[in-house]
Amino acid sequence: MIQIPYAAIATGIAVLLGIWAFVEAESAAGRVVIAVLMLVIFVLSAVWRSEAGRVAGLIAWSVFGIGCYVFVKLRGVAIR
Repeated sequence: MIQIPYAAIATGIAVLLGIWAFVEAESAAGRVVIAVLMLVIFVLSAVWRSEAGRVAGLIAWSVFGIGCYVFVKLRGVAIR
C-alpha cells in the first residue's frame, strides 16, 4: 500500500508560501519575522524528534502556511 506523505506536502506548501510572503513583505522587519519563524519551526522539528514533536511541527508549519497565504491574499496578489 502506498502512503501519501501529507506532512511533507503541507511543509512544502508552507515553505513556498513563506518564501512568497518574504518577497512580498515591504519592510525589513517583516522579512526578518518571516525568516525567523521559518527557522524556529525548522529547528523545533529537528530538535524535538518524538511523535509529539512531529505533530507540533506539522501544526506549526500549517499555521505558518495559512498565515502566509492570508498575508499574500491581503496584499492583493492573485493566487491561482
